[in-house]
Amino acid sequence: MLIGVAAQYRTTGELIRTKIWGLLEPYVKALEAQGAAVVVIPPQAQPRLPEIARRLDGILLPGGVDVDPAHFGEEPIPEMGEVSLERDALELALARHAAEHGIPLLGICRGIQVVNVALGGSLYQDLPAQGFKAVQHYQKSESGVLGHSVEQTAPSPLQSLFPQRFRVNSYHHQALKDLAPGLRSAAVAPDGVVEAVTLEGHPFYLGVQWHPELLPEQWGIFRAFVEAAKQPA
Repeated sequence: MLIGVAAQYRTTGELIRTKIWGLLEPYVKALEAQGAAVVVIPPQAQPRLPEIARRLDGILLPGGVDVDPAHFGEEPIPEMGEVSLERDALELALARHAAEHGIPLLGICRGIQVVNVALGGSLYQDLPAQGFKAVQHYQKSESGVLGHSVEQTAPSPLQSLFPQRFRVNSYHHQALKDLAPGLRSAAVAPDGVVEAVTLEGHPFYLGVQWHPELLPEQWGIFRAFVEAAKQPA
């Protein structure tokens, strides 16, 4: 069972500044615990991506920097953070390919935002600056602490894993605004921010706004993802 994960990056020191493409360990641990093999996909020429994706049983889009608002027709507001054109190009292409070809996909934090933009939706560039101040979406506590509640609002793979209302960690300042055609909200925060989405007619296309890879008690999300990836195409 081969799961492809879009690469994250870190920038090296000041003398020779370059990017190291890789993946934070919690994603690897969460997938390996479900019996999956993991391959990291760095940015590369777009024509090669379909050939890579053809060999995968599932695709995971991890957390990271902001999505360039140019992809949804907006100018950056002052509160927007760092963007990565390389990550955007890679992950938008993977999200569209998975949607078009029925490949199981799991998007986490930035990943849920990428799938929404890839399929034609838009984002709040900064929640506090755009009026969302009632809920702490970028928690100050460490990752094992559950920051706020979410409520399930529609059928999704989450229904067999969690009660209707449950708590999650939270480390984001952007969020889904206009949902892309075909995407359906599956869970929301108390202030109405979309916390989970699914894609109509797709065998498994799930985005969550929190970080379940940091919560072993929520690794059932990865189990459901890997089980979907095991099914014949």
